[in-house]
Amino acid sequence: MTRYTYLFILQIISCSFAATWVKITKPTITWEDMEVSLEGEKKFFCGEFDSSFTGRYHWRFNGSSILPERTQIHRNQFVFLAGANAIRNQLPGEYECCVRETLGNACYSRMIVVQNRTDNHNIDMTNSTLLLADEGNTYYIRMHDVKRVEGVKCTLDGVNVDNFKYPFLGRQTKKTVPYHLKIENIERGGEVNCDLRLHKKEIVQKTFDIRLLRGFISSSQLPQFVYLIVFTIIGYILRL
Repeated sequence: MTRYTYLFILQIISCSFAATWVKITKPTITWEDMEVSLEGEKKFFCGEFDSSFTGRYHWRFNGSSILPERTQIHRNQFVFLAGANAIRNQLPGEYECCVRETLGNACYSRMIVVQNRTDNHNIDMTNSTLLLADEGNTYYIRMHDVKRVEGVKCTLDGVNVDNFKYPFLGRQTKKTVPYHLKIENIERGGEVNCDLRLHKKEIVQKTFDIRLLRGFISSSQLPQFVYLIVFTIIGYILRL
């Protein structure tokens, strides 16, 4: 058997196998419309026809078996874990689960779309101690009126966090930089304490608070939301 004959036979077998699987498209899901459990999770079902099916579920995301971060599979459920909303820009796409039911082999496909996508913001906090942030956004923060910074180390409520970073490479540290801290895909609020390392090992400190603006605000909730923000700001002004 020649090499080309062998490859031709493999192609026929592959096509025959693929033909036995039927793709069934399910309705699109909007991320913001998914219910959130008490544990902060969102989930959806595979959607198979045979409710008594007890076999294996093969899940794929955009055609790959590599699934997004902060997700889990519980048999016929795809689960977005608590904190997934902060990285929601990474989640839109096609989700498929393939099952071998008694009715036949089927791959159930559905799209997830995100309407309220995250964004980047530049913030000058040289004269401020409060950051009102949207969950999932990335913030570049200027903390002091200094021209040269070699690095920054911050804690959130006393704990080191991976998404608090100095936003520039080492070869750029000798240049004048406008922002000293990058908070990537912000997840939660709390008290931030930062040490900025200047040239000649000089250290300056910055302390500020982060408060998250949770989700969408309906028109009925808007007055209460405005009052909350106003009183929060007044409280911080009185503390200064």
